[in-house]
Amino acid sequence: MGNLREIKARIKTVGNTAKITRTMELIATAKSQVCVSRIKASLPYFHALAEVASQARKAGGDDESGGVHPLLQEREVKRVAILVVVANRGFCGGYNGNCLRLARDRRQALIAEGKEVDLYVSGKKGISWMKFQGLDWVGEGYTTFEDKPAYEDVEGVADTLFTSFLSGGVDRVEVAYTHYISAGRQQATIETLLPIAPEAAEDDKAAKADKAEAKAGANVDFIIEPDPASILATLFPLQAKLHLFRVYLEAATSEQIARQIAMKNATENASEMGQTLKMAYNRARQTQITNEILEVIGGAEALN
Repeated sequence: MGNLREIKARIKTVGNTAKITRTMELIATAKSQVCVSRIKASLPYFHALAEVASQARKAGGDDESGGVHPLLQEREVKRVAILVVVANRGFCGGYNGNCLRLARDRRQALIAEGKEVDLYVSGKKGISWMKFQGLDWVGEGYTTFEDKPAYEDVEGVADTLFTSFLSGGVDRVEVAYTHYISAGRQQATIETLLPIAPEAAEDDKAAKADKAEAKAGANVDFIIEPDPASILATLFPLQAKLHLFRVYLEAATSEQIARQIAMKNATENASEMGQTLKMAYNRARQTQITNEILEVIGGAEALN
């Protein structure tokens, strides 16, 4: 009888767990849809800004001194800053681990090349992992980002990285995050944030599509006021900040999709385990009933 009670308790526990994971799956699904809509809503602005910057460059724009804008300056790389963007919470499969291992491998590769590396961490899981690995990072880490990262918060992170790059503290800034490709595909990747690639926007497929649509007006002469250099002095920092903002948007979206998939798998596993436990309970119950019947028959025969 004790065995039956134990199996029945396990069935109840598994059932409750399945309810929790199913609820978490639904919440993650709803949040992922909101995150995807934010990405789609922001893409036209990103592409338009890139197009404006491209037109200003073609019009002869660079900084006021006639040189290359500081955020575009390529220099000998001796020190690299890597910003690792992961989640504050778990229950999202390999989302955090894949990105953290990629950043670790990138750090080791840079050190093997004789470069120094500064690590910046965004996400509580990243901080815990860094402590476990015995790695040092700059600052206290960024732990305020959830499924709806605000541009104002991302701007604070960007300003810190900008200051380090412009002051010569680092020669390149990279970002390790999970790139959102589609609802069915996300991939941990590393991108260069600074220096800005001169034609980075043109490498984007969506930007190419927008460019093709605007081909009819490609020969139009734009009037840029007050002058291209002044426009670019404002556009380049904004473009880099929006790049980082897109990184956080995609990371948040990928996190929710990863959590949705993980919780879906957990719910299915719990359901299968529940069925297995019910079969075990039924067999144990049947065995108990059979034994009781045999005891009754044995007792009746003893009386005869």
